[in-house]
This record gives sequence, structure tokens and C-alpha cells, in this order.
Amino acid sequence: MPFLPLYIQMLGVPTPAQLAIWAGVVLGISPLLASVIGPMWGRMADRYGLKIMAIRISLALFLIWFFTGFAQNVYHLFFLRILLGIFGGFNTFAISLVTQLCPPEKVGRSIGTLQATQIFSAAVGPFFGGILAGWIGIRRTFLVTSLMCLISLLLFLRLYKDQPLPLKPSASPTPTKRHHSFRNLMLLPNFTMLAILLFVVTTVDRGFAPVIPLFVMKLTSNAEEAARKAGVIISLAAFGESFSAWYSGRRISKVSPKQFLLWRLTFGGLVCLVLSFAGTVSQLLWLRVLLALLAGGTLTIAYTLASQVIPENDRAAAFGLLSSFAMLGGAAGPMLGGMLTSVNIRMAFLANTVLYFLLSVLVYKYVATAFSKGVNDTGSSPQGTHRRTAP
Repeated sequence: MPFLPLYIQMLGVPTPAQLAIWAGVVLGISPLLASVIGPMWGRMADRYGLKIMAIRISLALFLIWFFTGFAQNVYHLFFLRILLGIFGGFNTFAISLVTQLCPPEKVGRSIGTLQATQIFSAAVGPFFGGILAGWIGIRRTFLVTSLMCLISLLLFLRLYKDQPLPLKPSASPTPTKRHHSFRNLMLLPNFTMLAILLFVVTTVDRGFAPVIPLFVMKLTSNAEEAARKAGVIISLAAFGESFSAWYSGRRISKVSPKQFLLWRLTFGGLVCLVLSFAGTVSQLLWLRVLLALLAGGTLTIAYTLASQVIPENDRAAAFGLLSSFAMLGGAAGPMLGGMLTSVNIRMAFLANTVLYFLLSVLVYKYVATAFSKGVNDTGSSPQGTHRRTAP
């Protein structure tokens, strides 16, 4: 995706101002639509099965990326990005797919591994995309992406195991599964608090996207050198977040998730405060990586805590709803970061400090101690029975 503005220019958008507007619209429309429509697809997955939805998504991604390589103007591209937002949204289902048949005591580890993989791929994807675009051209790079989606489709068809049917048929009629409304899902214990947490943490993380390059440019005279250094900082931070998610997934069953979360949020706020005083690129680099290591696992902890109270019949819808809050944060972060940077470049770091400390207070006040005990070594939890039975 780093070359998408170049592709828009290839499609006939002439002026830099128009190019900037179209790039923002084309990039933003997909996650915006996915955040709104994702929970509805999740509800369908709860009714008809996760595997069929994963196959639908993989097929849609294969076709959309294939036709993107043949777009003739920016309106074709915009239409395809709309379709991507409506029919794509794989991240909405990813946690549901991974945890569907997962033993309770391994949920945190599975979510941590999944998120580590997602963050790692987000770090290396632009690098290989840029290499491919320079080697085989932008249009053919979209076709390579389409081929990878086709491989994903074949893997789901052949290897993924969906929720099994009951082993012992019952003589009595099978009761109809009752699904919670989205409103009732928000009333589950701590669900709203975790949704707010996902939104704010993602807003802070994505808010660094416009801030880091501009901050490096302020500290570096050469534009090409600034671009290289900013790329290194962003990539190393992504690797740090990937490791933090993996580590958090393995530690969450051995410690109090509430304390683990409070510790990460508090120290994340302190690092953001120190970041506002950074005076060199080296200081910016090490502090940003430290923040990634400290705060990178918060999403893993939040999703793991949510898994303890989500009813089995509403797994995809509930995780889709939580993912929507995270995606909205991903859309809000760059806008907030850009607006604060336009006033004062250090204000973005100070705002992040305030957000982290406010989250710490909310978690301390509203996340119940009983809820935060998590899954113990025997696989039981305060909500363990509720999680594995229909409401």
C-alpha cells in the first residue's frame, strides 16, 4: 500500500492537492465501511458458521485485488475499495476463527500469537510491496496480492476445521440458538470498557503515523534521510509491538490481567510524556520502541478478557463489534495526530500521555478484580462456564 498514491497518479489525478484528497479518501473508505458492516457479517457467521464466512472473505479479497490491478481510473479504484470495505474485513473474524475451538487456558496465547503475526506482517508487507512495485510494476503487484488471497482461500477450504456438530444426538428437539442484540452485547461485564480501551489504544498507536515522519523531518535537514530514518523507526516499533503481543499472550494466564494492563498503560503514559521532550532522532527511536514494548500487548489483554464473557453463540458478532471500535480508532488516530501536529508537533505526545493516564484510571475503577483473574492453570475462569454455554 505505500505506492497507492503513485497508482492514483497513474490513473490520471494530476495535481498534488487532488492526489492528497483522493489518497486519503481511497485509503480511509475501506476501514470505515468495515468498522460499520463488520458486526453484521459477524452476526451471520454466528448463524451460518465461521468457515463459510472466511471462505467468502478470501474469495472477495481474491477478486477485488485482481480487478484492482486492471483499474482504468480513480473512480474504478474507489469503487473497488468500497467493495473491499463491504465484503472484506478479515481482521473482524480473525480472533473468532483462532479461538473457536481453542481450550480456555490457551485463549490468551492464541490471541497473542495471532496479533503478533498481524503486526509483524504489517511491518514487512510495505517493504516487500515496495520491492515488488519497483521490480514488476504496481499493477502486477496487485495481481501477486490476489494470488496470495487465492492461496488463503484454498487453505481455508482444505485445512480449517469449523465448530463440530454435537457428538450425541438428543431425542428432544434441538433448542433454537438465541443471539444477543448488539445493545445487549455492550451490556456484558466490562465489554463497554474494553471497547473504549481498544478504541483509545488504537487511536494512540495509529496517531504516530503522521507524527513520526514530521518529527524526524524537523530534526533532519535532508528529506531523503528523514524518510529513511522515519521508516526505520516505524518498522522497529512494529516489531516491538509484535513481540509484546506474543509475550503478553503467554504471560496473561500467569498474572493478574488487570494489574498487567494497568502496568502497561501507566508506563506507556510515562514514555509518551518523555517523548514530548525528545531532542534527537536516536532518542525518538529508542523511546518509540520502548513504548511499543510496553503498550503493544494491551490489545491482546483486552481481547483475552473479552473472551471470558462472550457467549459462544455470539462469538463472531461480539469480536466483530470490538474490532469495529479498534478500526474506528485506526481511522481517528491519523486525523487526531495530524490536527495536533498542525498546532504543535509535541502536543501529540502530550495528548497520548493524557489518554493513557485516563485509561489507567478507567481500568482501575471499572475493570472488576474478579473479572481480571483470567484463566487459571486448570482452564477455569470466573466466566468460564458462561463462555462455553449458550445464553
